[in-house]
Amino acid sequence: MEFDLVISRGTIVDGSGQPRYPADLGIQDGKVVALAGPGALRGGRTLDAGGLVVAPGFIDIHSHIDWLLALPDHEDVLAPMVAQGITTVVAGNCGYSPAPVTEASIPLVEHAAEMLKDGALSYPWRSMGEFLDALEGGGLLVNAAVLVGHGTLRQAVMGNDAAAPSPRQMAELCAGTRAALREGAFGLSAGLAYAPGVFARNEELLALLRTVADEGGVFTVHGRAYTWVSPFYTPMLLGPPHNLRSVRELLGLAEASRVKIQLSHQIFIGRRTWPTRARVLREIERAVDRGVDAAFDAFPYTVGNTTVNALFPAWVLDDFRARINDPVVLRRLRREFAMFRLFLGLDYADIRLLWGATPELEELEGLDFRTLAERLGVRDFDAYVHVARVSDGKARILLDTYSGVEEHEAPLRAVLSHPLCAFETDAILTRRGRHNPASFGAFPRVLGRYSRDLGLFRIEEAVRRMTSLPAERIGLRGVGRIAPGHWADLVVFDPVTVADNTTPRRADAPPSGIRAVLITGDVVAKDGVVTSKPRRGRLLRR
Repeated sequence: MEFDLVISRGTIVDGSGQPRYPADLGIQDGKVVALAGPGALRGGRTLDAGGLVVAPGFIDIHSHIDWLLALPDHEDVLAPMVAQGITTVVAGNCGYSPAPVTEASIPLVEHAAEMLKDGALSYPWRSMGEFLDALEGGGLLVNAAVLVGHGTLRQAVMGNDAAAPSPRQMAELCAGTRAALREGAFGLSAGLAYAPGVFARNEELLALLRTVADEGGVFTVHGRAYTWVSPFYTPMLLGPPHNLRSVRELLGLAEASRVKIQLSHQIFIGRRTWPTRARVLREIERAVDRGVDAAFDAFPYTVGNTTVNALFPAWVLDDFRARINDPVVLRRLRREFAMFRLFLGLDYADIRLLWGATPELEELEGLDFRTLAERLGVRDFDAYVHVARVSDGKARILLDTYSGVEEHEAPLRAVLSHPLCAFETDAILTRRGRHNPASFGAFPRVLGRYSRDLGLFRIEEAVRRMTSLPAERIGLRGVGRIAPGHWADLVVFDPVTVADNTTPRRADAPPSGIRAVLITGDVVAKDGVVTSKPRRGRLLRR
């Protein structure tokens, strides 16, 4: 038999975690159909992988590219993701998804997702099924699986109301969740530090999680706290660390509802939060030992992107536009920020403005808030409030001290080394403002720095946790493994030279060593250059 394409003389790392082996790989009709000894297969086209590793395409279990996928030119924006080996993305994280929407909720969803967008959407859809149809009809650069956002659902049912849902509203939230999953979403995501998810009480979440469990979906969640002390729990200085309390609550909800839970971007923010890592990881392990279907994900950097409003407590986010201009509110907030700086070991110099969301702030992009305050001639706190106010809470920031700093990575390495940890980017990638380095180098960084150079795990384990593990956690079929019958979504890389080349000054530097990327059996990128025309990605449905 002559195959459409044969990848010859490669070393197969199949995504299972099992040892690598030499083989030729035969591709027909977009799928892997044969694996045989070197020289055993013939093809119309041949890709020589001598000295290289052939692995399943990487799966970004936690991305924020929903609002990009519907753009007619999204391949121009997403090229860096493919160039680093990503062939499948899981979108709709942290409670935000572009569907389902109503006429009344579209402006609310648009405002909440402003920092995720690269251009305006017309929202020709209303339901999740219609949104997925629109993506499929437009064609995709990468494979995409979508979660339904709790915040988006809440806005469709009750706007940005901070109150608990009424019985009727609760029934509508459950019905909307069930409908979205039946229309193809893989699960429910929540962002419990962002409005409107920040207003959800555990009773509301439990009812929704029971619905997700009934439908066989997954629950992914940005927790209420990733710091040892936070504004979300009182009294502030008594009891267990707040990030531990958050994880305990979420695992308890998963246990009570019997839902599969994926704890999003397990991070430890602030120098004084780092010592809590062992207790939090142990808590997850104990839950798994009790039978809770739980795991987590993380990105391989000590910086991460988020919204400027992520640092504000819920009482500020409720009616934000009024409160951010209220002198009484600001006096209280100033005291709390001073206290958190002291308690967390997180300073304004650790926070950088990536995108200001308005021309007035554009010249300040790329500056940390200490430098930004000096430029504006105001105090650090006032500079932060100014950016939040002027951007209407839409500005995007990059926070440092995420599970370490560049010269002290022990907390980050403890997270990345854990066998329950899948790798992700959590990147907000747009053409606006400055970049998160994860958009360009997350997966090569895992393979190069943490696997090859530091030896935290074997390359087979690294590949498992960026392929078959995320596929299993989300429920994706036909991806994440090299095996006959699976889609030929593949990455060919040089294990000696693969590396992330980003730096604090050059966050958009392309990686090294990613020699070829295939989606549905076609080469879509070679040596960092995306060449896919037409789009070869597939819309994945549950």
